[in-house]
This record gives sequence, C-alpha cells and structure tokens, in this order.
Amino acid sequence: MPAEKSDQKTYKRKITDARALIEAGRLEEAQAALTALSADETVMTTDVLGERTALGMPRKLHSAWLKLAKAEGDAIGRVGLQHGLVPDPAVMAPFITFDADEKRLMAELGREPVPRIIHQIWIGSLPLPPAVARWESHAKATGFEYRLWREADLEQLGIASHPAYLAMLADGDYPGAVDVARYAILLEHGGIYLDCDWYPTREDIGFGDLLPLIGLGAIAEDVARDVGAGSLLLANSFIATPPGHPAFAKMLEVFPDVMAALPQAPAWWSTGPLIMTMLFRQTNVFLAPFGLVAASLKRGAPIAEVEKACADAFASGEGLLVAWKSW
Repeated sequence: MPAEKSDQKTYKRKITDARALIEAGRLEEAQAALTALSADETVMTTDVLGERTALGMPRKLHSAWLKLAKAEGDAIGRVGLQHGLVPDPAVMAPFITFDADEKRLMAELGREPVPRIIHQIWIGSLPLPPAVARWESHAKATGFEYRLWREADLEQLGIASHPAYLAMLADGDYPGAVDVARYAILLEHGGIYLDCDWYPTREDIGFGDLLPLIGLGAIAEDVARDVGAGSLLLANSFIATPPGHPAFAKMLEVFPDVMAALPQAPAWWSTGPLIMTMLFRQTNVFLAPFGLVAASLKRGAPIAEVEKACADAFASGEGLLVAWKSW
C-alpha cells in the first residue's frame, strides 16, 4: 500500500541517521536503530523505505543493513545481503519472456559478427571526459569506427521521446537516461557500447584481438546477485552485439512497465544491469575475460595514475580497460 509522504519523510530521516551512525563508527547504536526499524510494522508493511527485496526487506533498510555488515567486517552477512539486494525475481518474471520466434532469432544472431564500431554517449552540461578522445584514437588504430552520441543524435534516433528516457531526465538521473539510450543504439546499429568511465590501456591491440565478437557479449560484475537464473550479474558498461537483437527491443518495450511496478527502484534495477541481465540470461552470451579490466581507479584520480595503470597493463600484457570516472 502506498505510504503517506509524511511517513516517508520520517522514516527516510531515520535511515539517514542510522547510516550516519555507521559512518561515525557507532556500530552498536546503528544496529539498535536498524533493529527497531526492522520491527516497525509501518516499515515492513508499506513502501516508506522502498519496495521489497528478494530477502523480504524494504530496499533502503536492506541497503543500510548491508552498509553495517561491511563496517563490521561481517563477510558472511555482506555476501548474503549483497546477493539479495534485488527485487524478488518473481516480480520481474513477466517482463523477461520471449516467444518462439524471438528465441529463434536470438540463436541466429548468436552466430553473427559484431559490427566494428564503438559507441559512447555523453549528455548533460559537463565537459567531455578525456577518455572520449582516447577511445576515438584507439578505434582508429585498431580498425574500428567510433561514434559519440550527444542529445541531438539521440533525438534523431528517436529514443529521446521514450517515456523511460524522459522520466530519468526529469529525475536528473543522467546515467539512467544513458541506460535507455545505449539499448536503442545497439538495437539499431549493433557494435560495442562503452561507458565513458572506461579508458583504453593501449592502441596496439583492440577488442577484435581479445574477444570473439560473435553474438551477444558482456562483462561480469564483481558482486553476485539473485537474478532468478543463477547469481551472475552482467555489467551494462560494456556490451557487444549484432544489430536487431530482441533483448534490446524487449528492454525498450518493458521499461515503462518495470518502472510502474517498481516506482522507487534505482536505475540499476529498472533500466540498468539487473533487467538487462535477466533478459540476457534467456539467451546465449559470451563473457569478456576477467583480465580485460586492467585496473579500477578512484573517482577523480589524476591522469598520471591513469597513465601509470596503462603502462603497467602494457608491460604485463594484461588488460585493455581501466575503470576511471574523471568527472
């Protein structure tokens, strides 16, 4: 049942206070606060703290318990809470079905080559990150085309009027809007999509030297989640595909329904890696090797650290991607 806004404000403040206690190292007080919230009937029977996760907890309460487990060094609790920090897979089940013709087409596309083009998207008012120029150079050096998509390009593609894209922009959620746009681009053109927080380590070898680039491909996230078909969560920061894959058409079709069913869900549930993984798991997917990622740097790390990570990767012969959010 929908909760009153006053209740939501009150309980969100309580969660914020509990998280502040964790950050201050006052873990016993934080545990008492979260225990009290877990025993509160309003919390457990309404949506004041978000929709239920696979463990039956409101999402924001579940997330706070996970933060506490990390602070306490509780490895078992952390793993269990991370695994279940998703909606009940049964809630998502109506959105991830394919008919026989779609399944047949997905199998056929699993034998088709990925077009040699790299796509990236940058929307909003922030200046272009330095990775963009490096990817353009990398693509040229390794036999790929390169395309950077901006707002005007997405308008021409037609995705800028999609209700999920517009809803994300209205909330100021640019990553969520980019989620939607990437699937439309890949459906129409195929190729490789890369988030702008990847940086290439080298130009003497490229994706065609390290990956099969046949059929649908992605990279695995580090954290396991309950996706209703095992625990493998795929990242949507790197996706490779032939054009016309039904998984992307299905995502664009169901996003409004997913967002209506889970109105308080974060983008990574409703338009990001979770819904993408659940749909990809209905067909065949090649996984990028673990060693494709050479390093993960802190947000805003200086370019000198990035260049060192690239040099280290080149020297060792391992890794093509450095994760680096420069903005």
